[in-house]
Amino acid sequence: MVEKRLICHYGGVSAIEYLDMLAKLGVGNAHPGGFGETIEQLKKYPIEKGKRVLEVGCGTGRTACYLAEQGCEVTAVDIRPEMIAKAIIRAEKQGVQVQFLVGDVCQLPFEDHTFDVVMVESVTNFADAQKAVSEYYRVLKSEGKLYDREVIRIKQMSPSVQRALCSFYGVSKIYSMDEWRELLEKGRFGPVEFSGIHSFPLMMFEDQVQHPDPVHLSDKQSFMDPRIWQITAKYDELVNKYHSYMGYTLMIGSKE
Repeated sequence: MVEKRLICHYGGVSAIEYLDMLAKLGVGNAHPGGFGETIEQLKKYPIEKGKRVLEVGCGTGRTACYLAEQGCEVTAVDIRPEMIAKAIIRAEKQGVQVQFLVGDVCQLPFEDHTFDVVMVESVTNFADAQKAVSEYYRVLKSEGKLYDREVIRIKQMSPSVQRALCSFYGVSKIYSMDEWRELLEKGRFGPVEFSGIHSFPLMMFEDQVQHPDPVHLSDKQSFMDPRIWQITAKYDELVNKYHSYMGYTLMIGSKE
């Protein structure tokens, strides 16, 4: 489970350290499948030029800036000011226009019926998911689309496995595909489509080799901080031990 930025409640010290690590390193692809999966999604489900797109939990803004390069009118929010500061730098370096704002997914600072598309990359699971889904629905225009890529539980977990994973990531649970479907349908989204079950990546930085980030936004001295490498080592340990329990999927919901 990787992207985690827009949250209502932090679940403990390890989760805060994990989030801090991502912020300090300026990771721009910390979500299931990485930036490569973002590119593939937008090939399969292209968003028309000129559409108003909201990305929630934008982190350092890599996806938001990519969407802007494709001709979308992009607004992006993240709960962490240091992420927004880096996202603004990224947009300047890439020469694109994106409105970046500090904001909470559970209380989006926008009027009803504002956006054609809401784009989410592994954020909802780190929030009060039902509140987040309700907010996505509220800010979408009629016939608007939600694209939300999230980690899913693909087989039953023992209490000890559940505790280990949820404690590290700071989440209350890891949803199955059926639970995600129920959650989105309770949020009034029309029939929910799924892209299928995709394998969980074993290494955190695997995608960066295949899709290197041209804009480096890591904090000075971050690579010398031993706490950062302790967290990345813990991540790799947990994923290698428990990856068979998890996958990810893209959920597509429509506002009728």
